[in-house]
Amino acid sequence: MTTVAEVSEFAGQLAELLKQVQAGGEVLLTQGSKPVARLVPAFDQKTGSGVPLQIRSLKGHRVLTPVFSQAEIAEEMFARQ
Repeated sequence: MTTVAEVSEFAGQLAELLKQVQAGGEVLLTQGSKPVARLVPAFDQKTGSGVPLQIRSLKGHRVLTPVFSQAEIAEEMFARQ
């Protein structure tokens, strides 16, 4: 089930929205009527499958990204014609 939350109201609802995501739901964040982000579980709670995520620094910003090896990144960048 997808819950829609307005960005301006997000901070006050964060704990409740995270509980919904942990239970397997997802949250669509909107600004005005435009979607800007989606919160989804990092792993499937039942099967334990999913892409492992890691917090990394990207140009001075901390972001949550999938864990990729350098070889996988090189393959993605240079293998496409």
